[in-house]
Amino acid sequence: MQSLPTNPDRLEQPVLLIDDAGDAWQLRTKRLDLRVVRRLIKDKAAVVVLGESGGTRPRLAVDDERSILWGKLKDSYMGPGGEWSTGRYLAHEFHAEAGHRMLYIEDHC
Repeated sequence: MQSLPTNPDRLEQPVLLIDDAGDAWQLRTKRLDLRVVRRLIKDKAAVVVLGESGGTRPRLAVDDERSILWGKLKDSYMGPGGEWSTGRYLAHEFHAEAGHRMLYIEDHC
């Protein structure tokens, strides 16, 4: 998956992300509410991507990671519904053709 020049939260619209299969994903919603993050991370049809290095180096999260990621997100989310002052993660939603959804999680370690 392509790297980004900065995290998606700081990029100006339109933001496109090209995955390894060549599919284009467009950023639809920045700074998701934590409740939406929970729904998407549990939705097996949604793609989950972890943006490491401050959100600039995306990698596909494997199915086994979803529950681990949710455990981290629920206690350390800096978007709506989380704790900004102690948060480490921020999430956004991307869409691709045919209604596919991607949860993009920035990790600000």
